[in-house]
This record gives sequence, structure tokens and C-alpha cells, in this order.
Amino acid sequence: MRVRSLIATVAILWGVGLRAADASPKGDIQSKIKEAMENYDLMDYDAAKKLLNQALAIAKKNKIDKDPVVAKAHLSLAIVEFVNKDTDAARLSFLSAVQIDPKITIDPAYKTADMAKLLEQARKDATGVGAVEPTPPPPSANSIDCSAVKGVQHTIIDSAKVGKALAIEAYVGADVSSTKIAAMYRPEKASQFVEVKLKKEGDCKYTGTIPASAMHGTLVHYYVAAFNDVGKAIAGKGTSGSPNIIELTAGSGGGGAESPSDKEDPINGGGGGGGGSVTSNVTVGPKRPRVMIGVAGGTGFGYVSGETEANNTVKNCCIGNSWVVLQPEIGYFVSQQLIIGIAGRIGFPIGANVDGHATAAPGALVRVRYALAKNGEGVRVMGQLGAGIMRNTIKLDNSEPGMDTDVVAQGPLLVGGGAGFVKRLAGAVSVTADLSLLAGIAVVKSIGPAPVLNNGFGADLSVGLELGF
Repeated sequence: MRVRSLIATVAILWGVGLRAADASPKGDIQSKIKEAMENYDLMDYDAAKKLLNQALAIAKKNKIDKDPVVAKAHLSLAIVEFVNKDTDAARLSFLSAVQIDPKITIDPAYKTADMAKLLEQARKDATGVGAVEPTPPPPSANSIDCSAVKGVQHTIIDSAKVGKALAIEAYVGADVSSTKIAAMYRPEKASQFVEVKLKKEGDCKYTGTIPASAMHGTLVHYYVAAFNDVGKAIAGKGTSGSPNIIELTAGSGGGGAESPSDKEDPINGGGGGGGGSVTSNVTVGPKRPRVMIGVAGGTGFGYVSGETEANNTVKNCCIGNSWVVLQPEIGYFVSQQLIIGIAGRIGFPIGANVDGHATAAPGALVRVRYALAKNGEGVRVMGQLGAGIMRNTIKLDNSEPGMDTDVVAQGPLLVGGGAGFVKRLAGAVSVTADLSLLAGIAVVKSIGPAPVLNNGFGADLSVGLELGF
């Protein structure tokens, strides 16, 4: 019994130890990186970026921002920013990663040639980039010796009150040749940084204020930088790609939700606060693609009856073939799972040798697709309705050699459904496979170049590519 009790005690302590390890700051950071890259795979770049910035905030708060796991967070953020076409921010995030872990590499699942090239450039630049080099702590406010100030020195602010204006203070050394010193802030849910120009006080001290209208939600991103005459940051604390993060706490100015002063928010449509112009160096990608363009190709077959286009009777029920079928498509993402769009169906009934038949079978369909998985991948079903002509080639029962293969036309009302599979390859590109089923209903007996229309059923097997944006 004592042995069993000892084993049970050890097991409990082991489990507690594992849970404690999982609850550590490093464990939190790893969890957020994993979740962020899952969102990246779903093209939810905004959510991925937010999670990675939260991971970096945890690192700074716990003073482990030089740990290798933090290098992985910077690297992942760089990947998100690169795909989001914010190359400058990606370069700075790569730089932050290699300064912690010089040998860090990109996972092959995300790696591209241009991305790898940018990382290698950051590796070369890792020594000697003033904008992200560590700087000495700011001098004491009571005894400022401006001759000892080097670069841009600023004490990073980790937390602040909701709804309260926040004072920003920085010291700039004589070694920085700049035309402007500014604090750049980005409220929660905003996509761009807003500039607050810092005013000079004395020989090297600069001050300014992030307005109360920006201090809403749960966090605010900011950085302090010196800019040259073309508006490029040449030194600073934080960057647009790796900003400092202020966690907002409830205070007399409001709760954890949005402040009433949000109406003055210059990001979200108000006219107040902050001054300065909005920079355009931050681009936030869409949460999901809104438009899909696809093209697929394959082959079709169908059950035919009635008369051919050369007025030959189909005496025995048979299966005809539409050897080549092309299906272009454009759709709108109502949600990650639901797409509504328009598809074309162009069949080519190759092989007929009886004179007078058509060589193509055009059609247009309204198509609704629904994926069973929430991320839009995997199995999906579809319904379709439209108009057009399906044509299949068949062997005639009794005809002369060389004149024994004709075309049967079906339609013009097309109604059907189908099922398929979609798998994302990389970025916004996906590969698809579909089985489309259509009934051609002869609501009229002839139309245009189709002298005889019949009722029938057709099926198309196709593979293709989709691009979402």
C-alpha cells in the first residue's frame, strides 16, 4: 500500500509539474506561435499577427525577450508580414530573430526563395543596424548628461490605464542625425500607425502624448523613432514590424472595453487626437479571401436517349462521352465554408464523324459550394442551376463505317449537384477535385445551333486550381 501511495504521489507531482511547465511564459509563447501559424494556414493574417504580438508582449513582460523561443516568434511574425507584402516590417522582424538566434531557419512549409533571401540579408545586417540595436537605459531625469546619450533612449512602457492619455519621453543623442523624433502608435483593431511628433525640451529630451482616444480595448502598439529627411526610421526603440506593446488595464477612464472617447479616434473615423499624419508602412491582410477564381479540366460522360443532331435515333439506351470538359469559375466567400459563384461548362464531344454536328457544348451555372470543415478545406458539396447544352458522342447502332459516331445534345435547362475535395497548397492557392452531376432537361426541343434537344444526365470528373484573394 505504501508503494502504491508513493507511486500515486509521484504521478500527481509529475502532472502538476507538467501543467506548471505548460503554464510558464515560454509555454504561453509557444502556444501562441502554434495558434498563430494555424491562423496563417487559414489565411487569417490579422489574427496570426495579433497572436504573435501577444507572444512578444509576454516575452517583454517576463524579461525573456532574448530567449530562443522569442526568436521563433519574431521569425513567424516576419513570415506573416512577408506574405502580407510588408517587406520592410518583415526585414526588421527577421533581423530581430537572427539577433537572438543567428542560426534560425524558416520551416520548409513556409519558405520561399524571396523570403529566404530576405532572411539571409537580415543575417548579414544583424550587426550594425541602429534601428534595432540595444541601447543603454535612459539617463536619470534628475541628472541628464546629454553628452552621454547615444542613439534613441526610451524606457518601454508595458502597461497603462484605459481611457487616459499617455506621456511619452525619449532622449536622443548627438550621434543621431534626424529631422524628426516621433512616437508611432496603433490602437487595437486599427491597421495603421498614427504619428505623434515629439517636442524637444532642452538639449536632448523629447516629449509627447498618445491621446486618450487611442487608449481603448486591451492593448496598444507603439514605437519611438528618429526619422531622416525622407521619412525613414534610422534609430529607435521598437519598429513597425516589432512594436512595443502596452497592455491596458481598467482605470477611472473606463473599463476593459472600448472607451466612449473612441468617437475621437483618428483611426476609426473620428477627428480628434494625436496630430500628425498616418503612415502607410503597415499593411494588414484580410481575415480570409473574399473572391475565388478557379479553373478545372477533366472528362465527362452521360446517359443519352432520343435523337442525335443528325436526326439519327438512339435505339438502345447507352452511355455517351464528352471527352474534354473545361470549367472556369468565379465565386464570393460568404464565409470560410460557403462560396456562391458563377461557373462555365464547356464540353468538347470529340470523335463524331457524322456531318452536321456541333463541336462544343457551352453552358453557364450558378454554383453554391459548402465545405464540411470550418477552415474551408477537405470535402465539400455543391448545388448548381443554369442553362446550356451538354453534348456526348455515341456509336450508332446501324450505320456505315466512317459515319457511325454522332452527337446527342441535352438541355437547355441544367440542374444538378456534386461533391469534391479542396486542399490548400500554399498561400491563397488550392488544388481541387470535383464530381459534378447535371440533368439536362429539354424545356424546348431546339435552340440556335442545336437542332434537337433531349433529356438526359451527365457527370464530369475534373481537377483544377483555385486562387483566393
